[in-house]
Amino acid sequence: MSGFWQALQSELRDVPVVDPHSHVRPARPQADNLADLVLYHHVWVELVSSGMPAKATSRVGLPHEVADPGMDGLDRVRAALPFLPNIRNTTCAWFLRIILQDLYGVPRGELTRQNLEEVSCRVERRASDPAWQSELLEKRCRVVRTLTVSHVEQPPCSPIVAKGIEGVPIALEGWKQGPYETLRDMEQGFRRELTCGEDYAAAMYALGRARSQREDLHFVGLWILPFIRYVAPREAEITEVLRRVKARQPINHEQMSAFACFGLRHFLAGMRQGRLRIIQLIVGADVLPPHRSITQWAPEFPGTLARIAGEFEDFHFNCSSACDANIQDLAILAKHVPNVSVAGYWWHVLYPYYIRKSIETRLDIVPANKIVAFFSDAYHAEWIYPKLNLVKRIFGEVLRDRVERGLYTPDLALGLVRQVFHENPKRIYGVK
Repeated sequence: MSGFWQALQSELRDVPVVDPHSHVRPARPQADNLADLVLYHHVWVELVSSGMPAKATSRVGLPHEVADPGMDGLDRVRAALPFLPNIRNTTCAWFLRIILQDLYGVPRGELTRQNLEEVSCRVERRASDPAWQSELLEKRCRVVRTLTVSHVEQPPCSPIVAKGIEGVPIALEGWKQGPYETLRDMEQGFRRELTCGEDYAAAMYALGRARSQREDLHFVGLWILPFIRYVAPREAEITEVLRRVKARQPINHEQMSAFACFGLRHFLAGMRQGRLRIIQLIVGADVLPPHRSITQWAPEFPGTLARIAGEFEDFHFNCSSACDANIQDLAILAKHVPNVSVAGYWWHVLYPYYIRKSIETRLDIVPANKIVAFFSDAYHAEWIYPKLNLVKRIFGEVLRDRVERGLYTPDLALGLVRQVFHENPKRIYGVK
């Protein structure tokens, strides 16, 4: 068994990885400064929850991924230092220590007032080094492609970075806004007023057609509220929803479902006018004001997705969730529905217990060619490194256990590594 374990460790270390979802900037995926790393929003929210004032590191009281903090980066980290011990037990804090220790040579990954300026200088020197991007992504992470949904409109700076796109306006609730504000933003995005169902249908069809015809995109990302039911509303029903929202009258879940399904179906019909058929579907989280992410789950979701996938069989839906309750749901969907697959561990399940549970569930239920083992969701490339290391470690432990129990042969286990980290995401997302 020791020979197999060594071979498995070697395969996990060397496998080329396709990361199908990140937020890194196309022309500059690495961090610019220490604050980019230390105050990554998952760390920031833990610090605030532990007692750090939200405006201690941001004049607007929001993470820097959401709004310009309006403060010097080093001052922001200095203000966070007293609160870092409060979160030393969390996975996010461990990730941060690994980044500082392995990538920047900080002993035990510990930041102090004494070493703060020196570490800050190290990060900025690496950021300005043209070789650092390749060293970090290709050599340290073995990432051969990361597909970013960054809104920074720049061409990829190297073959490592490619593009997807998020932001399909189908939900009238969530993400810190009510229906009236959400509809107003939709109209600004469409550059037209939505007065009736026909207006919304035409706008969504045109948006789907435009995105599907873009040659630089590998997927379109969708956010679907989990309580949405699959319905086929008439234009008159959507006109009434729009009227109520504009009048600031309440709408119920049934009306939200009607609006979302109506928009989604017209969007996907528009996409059929172009080449792109890959939908990255992410569910299971909502963000409450000011920036408090919670998990979301509803029993309607599996049936809704199964019916959408059945109507649009020429599309492929690659799915992930931030909610533990969806782990089995998504696996069963991928088992039974040919054009549904599963990917990664998003937001609130990117922790050892839930990663292991996801891997075990998927290996038990989902055909091997429909499992994508990893996506980083990282805003700076340095954060890909610890997340990927953790996923590989747990994946290796699960495979070793299955070989020891006689469930898998060594050859099967070794072959799965390359398939789920490289071959499957490469094929599903059309990466060369």
